Amino acid sequence: MDKPKIIQVLEDAKLAHKAGDFVNSLKFYEYFFDHSLDDDPYAFYGARLSHCLNGWGELAQEFPGAKNRLEAKKREVLDHYLEQREPERFHDYLTICRVLGVESDAVEQFLTLHLSEPKSAAKLSKYLWNDLINAEQWDVCSSLMQQAAQKMDELFAVFDEAARLKEFDPSFDNIRFDQHIVDTLLDDLQKVVLVLRYANRSDDIDSLQRQFHQGVESRDHSILTTQVHAKSSFLFAGH
Repeated sequence: MDKPKIIQVLEDAKLAHKAGDFVNSLKFYEYFFDHSLDDDPYAFYGARLSHCLNGWGELAQEFPGAKNRLEAKKREVLDHYLEQREPERFHDYLTICRVLGVESDAVEQFLTLHLSEPKSAAKLSKYLWNDLINAEQWDVCSSLMQQAAQKMDELFAVFDEAARLKEFDPSFDNIRFDQHIVDTLLDDLQKVVLVLRYANRSDDIDSLQRQFHQGVESRDHSILTTQVHAKSSFLFAGH
């Protein structure tokens, strides 16, 4: 099967960068970013925000013109979001902020939106939940997590989806990957508990603890069970 033409553009960007042709590399990266969703809004969504923007960011470290265009694109996608209110465009903005090392800009923009348009902001929270926690925006995080049980269901849903990957791709059927998804679940759980603790929602922590252990018991995942037993003393520590 022939590769999509748009993928060739991304490969050309990388090859041009490697060859020192920074001007054309920038042209290819920007074209891919602007047009990779034209035919299908989801097919290259991940590649656009990872391989394309990461490559563009690396180019920007060597070529000031690439950094200038990336900063301009940051403003452009934010304007697009503010006009259309498409959550994916804020995701674009957030990812560019991260590549440029200015995540705080996205957090500040989100907090402004949270005050003026909380319903719109709530649709964006999944993109920068960890950024808000790192910024210690406990009240904001608590307001975005009105139903702690629902948040726990979401964490388990992500875990279950990742655990099923081995059914489709044998390369995921290994202990290292299993350990990774368990560590991710437990880390995310502790962040939820942290938010609830700072918001003085002790009853929700009690309910979450019961829900979590019931969820672990209902899943036949040996590494998860072992890790929960080993870390049980501090998973809900301080409560």
